[in-house]
Parts: sequence; structure tokens; C-alpha cells
Amino acid sequence: MKLLKIVATSFVLLFGNSVFANWLPVGTVDYTWGPFHIYTITLYSENGQYQPNQRPLMLTLNYAKPVEGKNFAITLKKELSNIAPQIPAETQDLWAKKLEQTLPDFQPKDLLNYIALDDTGYFVLNDTVLEPKFGSEFNQAFLDIWLSPQSSFKRLQSKLLGENKTEQPSDYPTPPRQLETAPVENESKDPQPLPHTPGLNGSQSAEAS
Repeated sequence: MKLLKIVATSFVLLFGNSVFANWLPVGTVDYTWGPFHIYTITLYSENGQYQPNQRPLMLTLNYAKPVEGKNFAITLKKELSNIAPQIPAETQDLWAKKLEQTLPDFQPKDLLNYIALDDTGYFVLNDTVLEPKFGSEFNQAFLDIWLSPQSSFKRLQSKLLGENKTEQPSDYPTPPRQLETAPVENESKDPQPLPHTPGLNGSQSAEAS
């Protein structure tokens, strides 16, 4: 209980007094690379539904394998460049630097959450808010990696967007308690987002189970 109060207090200091979001799952899907389950990604909203440009939204990655933060940041840079080619190169380079500074190495059972609000967004690892925050332009580009019609992850979208939903609420990862809201080229093959991940064979292609 004391730890929860400290976490909540720290969150208020960072983001001000605001209303806790009632996160409801939209959809969830496993991301696999060859035979390896890398992470489970879940989309949340306040009403359990998804509409383009909806806010707030949260993407949660529940890791099943160790992943190096630097490698994941490099992969995100590539995906951001592909999904948002209209963004100036200097802006994308700044995003890449911030991602490398922000993302740590991940271990199995780690939860990486990205919260997209109207004007800002931020990562939360388990119960820790990660700095720095990101702007609304990054918000849209980051979400579009998985949610855009031009996404490289098209094979994941039907489950992630809750189409033909069969999972029960208990099957979804539980968001950290302190999360709150504040005032590609080839669609038949998913990208390989984890180069040099320990124990994985880089020659295998990515698939969604």
C-alpha cells in the first residue's frame, strides 16, 4: 500500500491532477518470430472500442523473451520512417535518439506501455514512468506502426482491433494501476523487429500466431 501511494504521488507530480483512465481492452495478439513468442501486444481504450484518432489510447507489450532496448529502438526508428515518410528527417532522428535514451533492456514478463493523450505521450515500464515525454505527432506515428492501414503488421490487426473478439477480459494483461489520462511495403509478411535478440535465428521470418 505504501509503495502504491508513492507511485501515485510520483505520477501526480509528473503529470498533474487528472482522472484515472478506466482502461478496457480492445484486442490482443501474440507477436512471434519464427517459432519464438516475443511479446503479446494489447490495445486499450476507455470504452473498449477503437476509432482512428481516438484518445486516450494505450498499447501494452508483454514480453515473453529478453529484448535489448537499443535494438528495439532501432527497429522502431525503421518502422516510424516507413509509416510516416512525411515527417522531416531531423524530427525522426530526434525521435530515434529519445527512444534510445528511454527504452531499457526488457526481460520476460516486463510490461511496456505507451499512453497516447491528446497533446503528449509517454512510456511506462511496469510501474515506472519513463522520461522523456513525446509529442502528439510521435503519438500518431507510433500508434500507426500497428494500427495504420499501411502498417507492416497487417496480419496482427484484426485481433488487435478486436475483430471477432473471442478472448475474455481475464485473458488480457492488467495495466499498471497508476496509468491515467491527462487534461508497408509487403502486407503478407510482418517485419523482423528484434535483430540480434539473444537466442533467435535472424534468418527466420516473423509471423503472428
